[in-house]
Amino acid sequence: MRIKRVNIIIQVIVWFAIFLSPILYLDWGETIKVSTILRCVAIPFCLLITFYANYLWIVPRYFFNGNRHKFYLLNIVIVLGLTIFISLMMKWTGSSFMHTHFMPEAQDYPDQALGIYILHSLHPIFKLSVCVIVATLVRMSLRWVEVEDARALATMEQREAEIKSLRYQFHPHFLLNTLNNIYALTEFDVPKAQTAIIELSKMLRHILYYNDRAYLNLSEEVSFLNNYVNLMRLRLPESVEIKEEVEIVPGCEINIAPMLLISLIENAFKHGISPTLKSFIHLKLYADREKIECEIINTNHPKPPSDESGSGIGLQLIQRRLDLLYPGRYIWEKGTNADNTIYSSKITLYDTQLHHH
Repeated sequence: MRIKRVNIIIQVIVWFAIFLSPILYLDWGETIKVSTILRCVAIPFCLLITFYANYLWIVPRYFFNGNRHKFYLLNIVIVLGLTIFISLMMKWTGSSFMHTHFMPEAQDYPDQALGIYILHSLHPIFKLSVCVIVATLVRMSLRWVEVEDARALATMEQREAEIKSLRYQFHPHFLLNTLNNIYALTEFDVPKAQTAIIELSKMLRHILYYNDRAYLNLSEEVSFLNNYVNLMRLRLPESVEIKEEVEIVPGCEINIAPMLLISLIENAFKHGISPTLKSFIHLKLYADREKIECEIINTNHPKPPSDESGSGIGLQLIQRRLDLLYPGRYIWEKGTNADNTIYSSKITLYDTQLHHH
């Protein structure tokens, strides 16, 4: 809408200048006749007709639709017809267009009368042809802008649809893992299983009320992550070391995409805990006005091929969501140490307000 408004303003200014320029060359010391004014505005008026005939009708209907023969034919008819009109107008007013300043008259140079006559005839044809070209170029540029806007809108809608699809894919995956954990608790500690169900209800409430948002406050997401960690603690022996460090600079509003980091924590609990070997999970989250950093370091106990408790879809989903929500504004560093005993994953987000919307 803004582009169209600016385009209209530019056209008004340009046409005002075109109509005004011949009048500036008038001799204001003499009496201005109606025929003199008509002589001055004849060519600008014909240029105006030629421009908007192409801009509003010929170019959109014939040039853009591939009917170039009609495009050229109509413009030839318009240019020749308006050229005849200009010649008749100049003959009626007794002069060519501003001959004093732009071109000579035949009576002033009898030996060059034929050349001057041809020059007079070609002069309006040249101007009108240039006007056709300008109108076509302007219309093409506007169409290109419209096509690019439509393409950008389609891309944005497709991205939003994919983000929603990823969210819907994530829910079953997350709930399946969580329910498996609660089921494991029911085998040896019913009170803990009951506590786990309470923690799960808190998480489901979070999913119900917050997951459809484009973004939410980081403190709300941290509360969700804390509920999940508390849920996982219930089934772990006390020998497993779990540390949480959360530092959010006070006084600044920080947003994040909902349920973006939960897959990292799930992965840490799935591959970082061993029933027989020493295990630990360290979670550190830091945020200020410039960035959000989430780092998870855990012991690495890969699951055997026979264990089908997870397919790794969680990390694939988070990678895709990062690409869609934070394109070019995130860093994800992950990998194991030299002896493959410790795994670390660190995501840094450089958009704390989700400005992609």
